[in-house]
Amino acid sequence: MKVAILSDIHANLEALQAVLADAAQLQATHYAGLGDVIGFNGDPAACVELAMPLFNVAVRGNHEEALFHRGLFGVPLYTAMMDRTAAMLGAELVNLLRPLPRKASWHGLTLVHASPSSEDWQRISTVPEARTAFAQFSGQLCFYGHTHRPAIFCERAGKVSIIPVVYDESGSCTLSIEENCRYLINPGSVGQPRDLNYRAAYGLYNEEDRTLLLRRVDYDVDAAAAKISRTGLSDSFADDLKRGHTPTGD
Repeated sequence: MKVAILSDIHANLEALQAVLADAAQLQATHYAGLGDVIGFNGDPAACVELAMPLFNVAVRGNHEEALFHRGLFGVPLYTAMMDRTAAMLGAELVNLLRPLPRKASWHGLTLVHASPSSEDWQRISTVPEARTAFAQFSGQLCFYGHTHRPAIFCERAGKVSIIPVVYDESGSCTLSIEENCRYLINPGSVGQPRDLNYRAAYGLYNEEDRTLLLRRVDYDVDAAAAKISRTGLSDSFADDLKRGHTPTGD
């Protein structure tokens, strides 16, 4: 089984299409979604229609949560963005997202959007944050998103460390899963990377040989950026998408 693991698509159809083509070329057999299919970019309906039928398992992100609880963001600009997103989706696609859980266990994998804790949308970016997160799930592998930045944390004999994510010229970073290590892995964002690399990011987990391939895929970022105005967001969000920069300061 080869599982393509997609997080933070954020309504970026061009990035999603490029990632799915790359995953198919690498013979992905299953697909997992880590939340935030919607938000920020201009094609929420097309992304939901394309991604949701593919996912063998998927969880809810904070943008899906905000679709049903508008006060989650507490920022008028983002609340208005979700109003526009809901209008673009329509009732049928909104209801397709409604059953998504906050956390899922599937084939020995733990899948969450932000944190293994179901109580908040805390980001996992540092060793202390990862140490807390390791205590919140059982099993060896937990995949998460939310930060829009690829990351690998390893817990071995009670010690938590960071494994650097370094991509080669082909856009790949390969991790061998060791038996004596537990992992927290962020595959990065499909539709809004924030690590100063605009290319779409995702992961491909090979259950048979116990490897994880983190991938970066080129796509038509200019076409995606041109659609951001549909959401009511400013041109700065389009500029940040092209730079792989955070538009929100986090």
